[in-house]
Amino acid sequence: MNMEFRSLYIILLFFLYGADVYAQDTPYWYSLKTGSKASLRGLAAVSEKVCWASGSEGTVLRTVDGGQNWQDVSVPGMSALQFRDIQAFGPDTALILSAGLPAIICRTTNGGQIWDTVFYSVQEGLFFDAFDFWNQDRGIAFSDAPKDQLYLIETMDGGKNWTPLPPENLPRVLPKQGGFAASGTCLKTFGPGKVIIGLGGAEATVLVSEDYGRSWYHTVAPLDQGEPSKGIFSFDFINEKGFCVGGDYQGDSLTRFSIAKTTDGGKRWTAVKASGIFGEYRSCIAYIDEQRLVATSRNGCSYSKNGGRSWQSLSGSFYTVSVGKDGAVWASGPEGKVGILSFR
Repeated sequence: MNMEFRSLYIILLFFLYGADVYAQDTPYWYSLKTGSKASLRGLAAVSEKVCWASGSEGTVLRTVDGGQNWQDVSVPGMSALQFRDIQAFGPDTALILSAGLPAIICRTTNGGQIWDTVFYSVQEGLFFDAFDFWNQDRGIAFSDAPKDQLYLIETMDGGKNWTPLPPENLPRVLPKQGGFAASGTCLKTFGPGKVIIGLGGAEATVLVSEDYGRSWYHTVAPLDQGEPSKGIFSFDFINEKGFCVGGDYQGDSLTRFSIAKTTDGGKRWTAVKASGIFGEYRSCIAYIDEQRLVATSRNGCSYSKNGGRSWQSLSGSFYTVSVGKDGAVWASGPEGKVGILSFR
């Protein structure tokens, strides 16, 4: 083979197979040492350098150097709380949400040096599961139903102030039905004014609003349901396409349907039966980009490189996963565990 022909041959191989070679890279979790033993269910990836995590015993952690060093920026006097969700807008500004009573949201604008309590309630029956933001100003949070309606609060000023939504705007739920504060992702904002909430118990309920929570429509996802430990644990979307995951957290790998997809913003759902994730309980799912997704749980993870059509098992034990704006993928879990998704 002469040199000219060989060069053309190599170029042809690159165009034909270059993308596949990249896609066949093997994903793995690169473990980081946080110095914490907390259960980290809240996670907010900002970039490959900046990430925040929160969890049990009032723990809040922050790194600005890619996880080489972690700062304990926990709120003084709140070690009895579980901050199961966290939202971050950079290396300095973040908000944390507690599960259980007292129901508390704290906010910092200086990297966790000082926290302001911006929401506080001891109302009986409140148990916040998650919160999310459409932008740096407008956000929404939801609690399990104190009676027969979910409890929702909203902010218009970046979390400085929170206001309960009027009772006439609150969606009704089934008796003893609630969300899962497992990863901070059973509520998700997406698109202009859209927000989706997933519940469990008697039904894997999906509640969708297209007007910032002023009105809601109800549907059901084909996930394992019918018992308090079963239902929807997490959503993620790219435009109108999305996935929900869950199953039975007590059954772990013995669960039945654990993932479903939608192409119309959550109005209709179809069960995904692909090996590598079917029947596997998952507590969180996230898009890396339009083709790649990762789902995590305490007993294993799953990875897709083709938009969720097929999945491969990925070793690791993480409650939640979060993707930064630059595509960096972080995960956190029990015993202070944090990892970054890498490829070999």
